[in-house]
Amino acid sequence: MEPLTVVRGTMLLATVAWAAGEVLMRRSASADRLARALWTAGIVLAALHVALALELIYGWNHEAAVAATARQAGDRFGWPWRGGIYVNYAFLACWLADVCWWWAAPASRFARSSRLEAIRVAAFTFMFFNGAVVFASPEGRLVGISAVAAVLFASPALRRVRVPA
Repeated sequence: MEPLTVVRGTMLLATVAWAAGEVLMRRSASADRLARALWTAGIVLAALHVALALELIYGWNHEAAVAATARQAGDRFGWPWRGGIYVNYAFLACWLADVCWWWAAPASRFARSSRLEAIRVAAFTFMFFNGAVVFASPEGRLVGISAVAAVLFASPALRRVRVPA
């Protein structure tokens, strides 16, 4: 299998895990375990995506990764901003923190304010829209559009129907 296929595949799977986790986390207490497992799998796959990209595509040359990310931004928006890769790192750190919070104190995580949850959902949706739609391959774009649509369809009320133990 080609390295680029492996790298893209891990992020496509992370995208599916994110969307499924988002949809399930607002459903019921019985869905909580599966949602948390998918949420955790998503961050693991996203981190694996970064590690595989650095290894297989950039040969652990971070400057090459920064330059390629800036080039992609320049191609799409006409501005080759070099900070995009760092925004992605910050996003992954936030996702990891949320996963840790969910495992360590699920009731506390669930009790956070609706405003904070709405901001989190908006930020995650924005990141996945950009990564899985705007910057995706044509094949990956189909997965990204489906994932983002599922989250948007499931999230309007940001339903909170239960408090997990």
